Amino acid sequence: MKTNPFNSIIMLAACLGLFSACSSSESGTNGVKKVKEPKAAAFQLGEVTTAPVGQQIQLPAEFMAYQEVSIYPKADGFVKNVLVDRGSAVRKGDVLMILEAPETEQQLVAARSNYLKAQAMLVASKEHYRRLKASTRITGSVSALDLESAHAKMMADSASAMGEQANFAALTQIKGYLTVRAPFDGIITERNVHPGALVGSGLKQAGPMLNLQQQDRLRLVVDVPENYSLGLKKGRPVSYHVNAMPGENFKGTISRRSGNMNLKFRSETVEIDVNNSTRRIKPGMFAEVSLVPEATQGALTVPTTAVVASTERQYVIRVDSLGNSEFVDVRTGQRSSNVTEVFGDLHKGDKIVVNARNDLKQGVKLVAN
Repeated sequence: MKTNPFNSIIMLAACLGLFSACSSSESGTNGVKKVKEPKAAAFQLGEVTTAPVGQQIQLPAEFMAYQEVSIYPKADGFVKNVLVDRGSAVRKGDVLMILEAPETEQQLVAARSNYLKAQAMLVASKEHYRRLKASTRITGSVSALDLESAHAKMMADSASAMGEQANFAALTQIKGYLTVRAPFDGIITERNVHPGALVGSGLKQAGPMLNLQQQDRLRLVVDVPENYSLGLKKGRPVSYHVNAMPGENFKGTISRRSGNMNLKFRSETVEIDVNNSTRRIKPGMFAEVSLVPEATQGALTVPTTAVVASTERQYVIRVDSLGNSEFVDVRTGQRSSNVTEVFGDLHKGDKIVVNARNDLKQGVKLVAN
């Protein structure tokens, strides 16, 4: 019977495969199986440093008038004259509006009359007391009771005169309130009354009579998030650009800080004084502020990729003296695209895993790439 050559080739290949499998399962002189040791995981290593983050952050801001006041009436009366209108530029002390109150004028006249009367009575009682006291030089000419009564009358008239004087001064002040003056230099931005309108401190009004803003100097107000507020100091330079003026950049410095955190937004309000003598910038305009916070005191920095965040913790992987991985819990601060501030049980110069992964186990032998 004739053999098929293809069957012979298949049988030969099977025998060679069996021989190879048998020889690979044997090792050593004693026939013991040799188990390969697992290789150490290869990772990129770096160091913990104290270098500042140097991150430039951009925050929205709003221009506000350096001073702004809503002018309400201090006395009851009718509007007689309004000498300004929306957009009027005024100087401190300029008359803005004149009110009239005829009853106040009459009360002032009556108060002046009562004051003069009280003054006259005081002069008479003083003279009477002086003469009685002079008569006491002659023994028995004036009784002690008469002298004491004259002194009491003089003191009562003095108190009455002081009371009438205070009443007269108060009404004089109220009359002065009928002339409304500008408390500082600025621009009238709102006018809500016209001649003939009844105004008064006790009346319910929809709004102020006038609104005055100082616009030659502005406040640029920006809310800085909690993570960056500690790195800001008074006098630190900033740059900003106005959304309505594309292509123009402005410089400034931090003028003041609020010193507390807004509980709703977890931010601190910072102000930048802006010289606006040309009045190109209007209160209410928006801007973008660029600033570089200082490094947080006591913070260390690591590459951003070295921080591993999970639902339970936030940590970096440190390499101990034996080359094993060690998890260190940290709290992060300022961050940029490359580095992040961390706070935890770390020291400058510690070796850490730069390309950390959350699937790496603690205590694993690490080998640097």
